[in-house]
Amino acid sequence: MPKTKAAPSPTLAARDEGQSLWLDYIRRSLMSSGQLDRLIDEDALRGLTSNPAIFQKAIGGSDEYDEAIEAFLGEDPEMDAGEIYERLAIEDIRRAADTLRPVYDETGVDGVVSLEVSPHLAHDTDGTIEEARRLWDTVDRPNLMIKVPATDAGIPAIEQLLSEGINVNVTLMFSLDHYEKVAQAYLRGLRRADDPSGIVSVASLFVSRVAREVDHRLKDRGLTDEVDFNGSDVAIANARKAYQRFEEIFHGDAFADLREQGAFVQRPLWASTSTKDPTRSDVLYVETLIGEQTVNTIPPDTLDAFRDHGTVAGQTVTADRDRDEEVLRRLGDIGIDLDDVTETLQERGVKKFVDPFDDLMETLEKKREAIVGDSPDPVSFHLSGHEERVVERLQTWQNDDFACRMWRRDPTLWADEDTPELTNRLGWLDLPESMQEEADNITAFADSVTGDVDDVVVLGMGGSSLAPDVFGQVFEPADGYPDLTVLDSTHPDAVEALAGDLDLERTLFVVASKSGTTTETLSFFRYFWDRVSGVTDTPGDHFVANTDPGSNLEDLARERDFRAVFLAPPDVGGRYSALTPFGLVPAALMGIDLQRLLDRAWTAEEASAFCVEAPNNAGLELGAALGELAEVGRDKVTFVTSPTLDSFPAWQEQLIAESTGKDDTGIVPVADEPLAGPDAYGDDRVFVHFYLDGEQDRATIGKLDALKDAGHPVLRVRLDDRYDLAREMYRWEMGVASAGAVLGIHPFNQPNVEAAKRLAKEAMQSENGTGGETRTIAADDTGTLEKEMAEWLGAADATSYLGVQAYLAPTNETTAALDELVTTLRDQTGLATTLGYGPRFLHSTGQLHKGGPPNGLFLQLVDTPSANGPVPETDYTFKELIAAQSTGDYQALQEADRTVLRVRVDSSDLGRIVDAIEAQDK
Repeated sequence: MPKTKAAPSPTLAARDEGQSLWLDYIRRSLMSSGQLDRLIDEDALRGLTSNPAIFQKAIGGSDEYDEAIEAFLGEDPEMDAGEIYERLAIEDIRRAADTLRPVYDETGVDGVVSLEVSPHLAHDTDGTIEEARRLWDTVDRPNLMIKVPATDAGIPAIEQLLSEGINVNVTLMFSLDHYEKVAQAYLRGLRRADDPSGIVSVASLFVSRVAREVDHRLKDRGLTDEVDFNGSDVAIANARKAYQRFEEIFHGDAFADLREQGAFVQRPLWASTSTKDPTRSDVLYVETLIGEQTVNTIPPDTLDAFRDHGTVAGQTVTADRDRDEEVLRRLGDIGIDLDDVTETLQERGVKKFVDPFDDLMETLEKKREAIVGDSPDPVSFHLSGHEERVVERLQTWQNDDFACRMWRRDPTLWADEDTPELTNRLGWLDLPESMQEEADNITAFADSVTGDVDDVVVLGMGGSSLAPDVFGQVFEPADGYPDLTVLDSTHPDAVEALAGDLDLERTLFVVASKSGTTTETLSFFRYFWDRVSGVTDTPGDHFVANTDPGSNLEDLARERDFRAVFLAPPDVGGRYSALTPFGLVPAALMGIDLQRLLDRAWTAEEASAFCVEAPNNAGLELGAALGELAEVGRDKVTFVTSPTLDSFPAWQEQLIAESTGKDDTGIVPVADEPLAGPDAYGDDRVFVHFYLDGEQDRATIGKLDALKDAGHPVLRVRLDDRYDLAREMYRWEMGVASAGAVLGIHPFNQPNVEAAKRLAKEAMQSENGTGGETRTIAADDTGTLEKEMAEWLGAADATSYLGVQAYLAPTNETTAALDELVTTLRDQTGLATTLGYGPRFLHSTGQLHKGGPPNGLFLQLVDTPSANGPVPETDYTFKELIAAQSTGDYQALQEADRTVLRVRVDSSDLGRIVDAIEAQDK
């Protein structure tokens, strides 16, 4: 029986259809790691385009270019950022061009590398020509292309450069009119050339930016649901019209004379082809624009997606032209002028090129100053004798191609190939870049509501609320922007206290739930919807939804006419969602600069990119350290911060606990202990110090030095300003995910969370939400409390940790009393001690408590709320809900065979518990 021939991969199938795939990415490690050779061999990659934003992030986020910059400064200590950039870029471009030279020699039109002239020359014809000539001569490679924008000033420059035999990549095209001008300039330039054969040019038409702008205009006019097309349909139709014109020009009489002289056609290149809308296919602008004599230049993440699940259905660029004509006609009929869209985008596009270039110059200047001034690295690891294990792990990961495999969403790094919640939970990897355009939309919305709002309240739990809470505490609201508050307590006293503090007519509520079914979030929503409905006839104006596409919350928000609905990428889990709308919408509403925030995270992304090998990969270095230290028993990561960053560990607490705490293993984050001397700790600690530049204090530094000298690992991280928070969020996401591979666990699921939810639901069926077996003692029963406390502490050993679970209303007074309790437990036992308010911690450390190391002992504190708090549209109260949640949690811990002591207290009873702990020494 004849063998069935395997279908080619999508990337090879695209090549077979006559399309060349180029990568919109270049940096030194792409070549040095061998990844470029691999892409050429395995995916038939045919070219590269340089990207100043990538270059800037690579320089700022890693030491990849430090040695070269140091050498330049050794030659000339006064060398400025512009010259440093050009020398670095030329080295990279030459190396990439040499790697791709065999492709160029084979094809004559591919195997090329693009380098842009300064974007500041976009409106300067003579300046563009002069710089392009200089770059062409300096790089001195026949397979170089010079990028020139299709502005009015750029068109004559393009013609002149082509006439001189200089290859040109024409960029910043958005319309059929732009294409026509560029094609005619190409024809004129070639006819002026001494020999038109061998000159290579592409006409780069941007796709996704057109889609986004049309989507915004449809939304602004309230037409999104009124038409049978969207921005992507328009962008694809626009590109296909350009291709149709390409066929007419280059396969007709207009090109006949040049064709006879051996000239190449000027191929259409599809640029900006990553999909920004999470409800649409991530390979939409690749699959729909396959065509003979075309190029698609795509970012690495889109290339990975296309390789993984793309399809090639023939010459799709010529498909369904009648439908394309209809879409473009109807766009005009509803009053959206496509010419205005594309002209706006070109004007905006110049700025989008200028800003990254200027950022690059600023980054290089800072790097130059740091090298000349010998500034200390912002991150330092003191691993206290465990360095060799970490080095060996990183070497193993380099040999296993770990970084590239993670970016390719390889599930076998953690589990079997068909394991659920793995490959569809890695969307966070490219969020800093992919959320850039959505950030503009979010910022515009935030700016539009500022005058109407004094307070923003996030209603959410866990990953939907922790990042907003950190942003709200680390940053001050910008001038004229509202205050930000997070409600994540179902304690009726807390809910009613917040309601009493708000002017509901001047409050905007952000209802945040990934699934759209979170009980606490929907209860908060119903409570405040009822309250707001009492003061206005349009309550929907006071509500915004953050959720996943297609969730119940999206439906609810549209039914009740919420002011806005923001949809997050569905392939990002809650604890990795800080840089999705879940974190970005609240941040923007308080005036945080989202582009600046995302740029800092993007720097961390590039420091952990697919082509940065493990020994130099910032995220993997952290993951190797966390994982290997946990493997030798250093599994209690204890956070210390400077005052401004005090809230940051609460976010990391969920990331670490929920990601690693399963299968009877895990890392225990300790976020609330005050720092003490070496004698207060066992040999299970790792200390992580986050400090804002300028907030270092001698006492903390002295204690950390003493801990280091005593043999404890100490990691120190400096944030130059508050925006570096996003850099660390990304680095720790990458670090924790990779640490999961060391521990042998699946870092993206939470298998034990459901138990507490199930038992809480059962408890809700009983009177007052207290059904099921629990054993509760009263704090004012001193004798019993001391006896039970002795038994509870007696169950601990040297590896244990203690968890205080406070189902109490969070107030400053209560928090201070709980901090004293935690400190007393730590000092009395020498054990790591954690603190969490319920039910907040159920969505944070709850997974670790039930599924992590079986050495946790838990002190559950409950009270009798003074308020009842009926939840409108339901048959329960907040009092019943929090009672059921504490009961369900208690029972889930018992099911997991954990040691639990449950105490009923009032606000004055916490001192009694401290007394009972201290009494154990008497």
